[in-house]
Amino acid sequence: MTINSLKPKIKGPYLIGIDIGTFSSKGVIININGDILAEQYVDHGVNIIRPGWAEQDPEKCYWKDFKFIIKSLIKKSKIEPGEIVGIGISSLSPVLIPVNRKGVAIRPAIIYMDRRALNESLVLKEKIGEENIVKITGNAADPYFAGYKLLWLMHNEPKTYEQAWKILNADKYLIFKLTGRTVIDNATAVLYAPFYDVNQGKWSSEIADLTNVNLDIFPGEIVDSSVVVGEVSRNASRDTGLFAGTKIIAGGPDAIISSFSAGMVDEGESAFMYGTTGCWFLVNDKPIIEPHGRLVFCPHVVPRKYLLCGIMISTGALVRWFVDNFVKTSRMDNKSKILEKLDREADSINPGSDGLIVLPFFMGERTPIWDVNAKGIIFGLTLKHGWKHVYRAILEAPGYGLRNHIEIARSMGCEARAIFAVDGGAKSRTWRQIITDITGIPQIYSKRHLGAPFGDAFLAGIGVKIFKSYECIKNFLGETETTSPNPSNYDLYGKYYRLYLELYEKTRETMRAISGTK
Repeated sequence: MTINSLKPKIKGPYLIGIDIGTFSSKGVIININGDILAEQYVDHGVNIIRPGWAEQDPEKCYWKDFKFIIKSLIKKSKIEPGEIVGIGISSLSPVLIPVNRKGVAIRPAIIYMDRRALNESLVLKEKIGEENIVKITGNAADPYFAGYKLLWLMHNEPKTYEQAWKILNADKYLIFKLTGRTVIDNATAVLYAPFYDVNQGKWSSEIADLTNVNLDIFPGEIVDSSVVVGEVSRNASRDTGLFAGTKIIAGGPDAIISSFSAGMVDEGESAFMYGTTGCWFLVNDKPIIEPHGRLVFCPHVVPRKYLLCGIMISTGALVRWFVDNFVKTSRMDNKSKILEKLDREADSINPGSDGLIVLPFFMGERTPIWDVNAKGIIFGLTLKHGWKHVYRAILEAPGYGLRNHIEIARSMGCEARAIFAVDGGAKSRTWRQIITDITGIPQIYSKRHLGAPFGDAFLAGIGVKIFKSYECIKNFLGETETTSPNPSNYDLYGKYYRLYLELYEKTRETMRAISGTK
């Protein structure tokens, strides 16, 4: 695996990767050796309109962030904009942004965590059956997917729907701003279920006819993530400081690109994203769909590779909730130091948290149960338990959820050889050891792993033919650290895992009942 020896005509060349995330945006600029010349980070917020409704301002959160990061990267790196030969952009996905013909957003973006389209998903499931929906889309009927949000828009904001020319994902909104083109990548298109037919690789006329949706509202061009889809226009050049003509690739979902950047390329390789949400991806050489929709099906950003995905709502979010509510901090406290102290305290507690089990459904749950009414539970409390037990049980909860996903994939003949640990929470050796002991699968952590922005920049390098192959991403991992499972802990956790599954089944109807009392 070597880097293409193609000589650029201008100094450099350099590549930029930018990720628009849920609560922040990040960007890097790299050279062909994978060295980072500059990086930039900026926070933005999420507007919780009401419980289960989550929106963002595309102009403020996406375009403003992008312009700030680009200008900062150019200034910090001290390079000429003309030396930048390719840009890749990823984002939180799926996102629904209705725009007019000028590319102006005509309402706030409805983001992936928004649950308002529950009724739309239930009605369509009743109309044609979930089995048929899974056959067409590869996925369950759930308001997580952007197509159901589009149906909500059509039913509840008909004037906005009528005014909409196209609906765009967050990264594709930026691509339109930069190039004037409306496109979508394969990995994101699937997340616009139920309107994407995975068997034909195009928008579904069958679902469109059933729902009276005009397919022209979707981007017409569906391409691989590394494909160059346009160039920076003169107007965008004036707004951003980029050189007019700089090539832009299609990009894709940030969680998948973050996992790809850790080396997740070949069949049997998988990644677990220790982010606000917990995402698990497993690579297959052929498309494999879980018949009940318990796992998400999605093409990889690597062409002719496919993913089975587990998408749990609350992972790092539970840690944040615990710190915000039960740890006394001041503005001067260092976040990483706080988490390191919490890890030491968690290490002092026995595996299984001395009989505590947390169901991590603090915002409902997506895979594998797809239950909007699911609730968080801290089960087994006695007077001998303290906050340290609760914290360790919170770290254990995503491990039980991950094991559930792994066992579902295994029942389909799909085996994970190893797990690449990615994103912020993966820095914790304590958390990695807990998850490894629960799943019984080794985890590989790259100390150099820089997440989606680096993956974006690398994919841009593929698109402009600087990098020879997708496997070359492994050349840039640097030193890695492997966490191996403790056999005795794995056996103990097996007992708690079975109780975790049983606890949800026995409280599911009670969760539904308490949801109806609000």
